[in-house]
Amino acid sequence: MTAQAPKTRLRGSQRRELIVGAATAEFAQRGYEAASIGRIATAAGVSRTVLYDHFPSKHALFVEVLGLEQQALLAYLGAALGSRGTTKDRWRAAFDAFFAYVDEQPLGWRLLFPSHPPLSHQAAEAHRRVRAESNRVLASLLADDARHAGLEPESVRARAVFAIHRDALTAAARWWQSHPEVSRAEMVDSAMAALWTGFGGLQPGNEKGTGEPS
Repeated sequence: MTAQAPKTRLRGSQRRELIVGAATAEFAQRGYEAASIGRIATAAGVSRTVLYDHFPSKHALFVEVLGLEQQALLAYLGAALGSRGTTKDRWRAAFDAFFAYVDEQPLGWRLLFPSHPPLSHQAAEAHRRVRAESNRVLASLLADDARHAGLEPESVRARAVFAIHRDALTAAARWWQSHPEVSRAEMVDSAMAALWTGFGGLQPGNEKGTGEPS
């Protein structure tokens, strides 16, 4: 009888990573209320006891995965908005980065932008905090471009412009998921046509949005 090789014992950080990955899929696919700690533990290959050693509750685990996906999305967008070039170049890069995240991190996208928000007050509040923090960071990244366009970043007008762009991109991403034959490049071109035209028109010397702002 051949002796079996002993199982490799995972480090705590590795188990935590497996739990987070399984939880991201569970929350994204089933929503907060229907998500099961038992299924998450099974998918991660750990016991419930081990899972609770890392996360004391389902809510704590949900907050963790939300925060990690928020960081991932902001990393995509931050690299684009921090790039060199004209304002128009940066916005095109940001639109491309957003659609890249949707395409490459579909579970994260569904987690951050669910069709139906959580019913749980705690979970809904966690979602609200994450979205608010994301909006704050993005507004900070866009502050110089906003000022160049004559918009004070903290003004009602600027916040409304950012909200319109954010919600339009979210709706476009949902439409794209139903039309996978459309390329990412086509989505970026469409976003530029619909969203840059208005913002670009605010740039100095571009009343009609036809110039090339710096």
